[in-house]
Amino acid sequence: MPLYKYECLKCGNKFEELIAADRADEPQKCPECGEENSRRLLSIFAALTGNASSSGYNTGGCGGGFT
Repeated sequence: MPLYKYECLKCGNKFEELIAADRADEPQKCPECGEENSRRLLSIFAALTGNASSSGYNTGGCGGGFT
């Protein structure tokens, strides 16, 4: 199951939940105040791919792959 980030619309607490993808847009219960009024936040991720740089990784751009 994917890990999603949420923000409680009552108290502003930000939290993460393991939720099935088909339920990800449903409001989740806030672990701080118990309110079931939250919104899913946009999350970003980083992927490391190999290249000829000194570090051995390409940390930006598109279409990179292991070399």
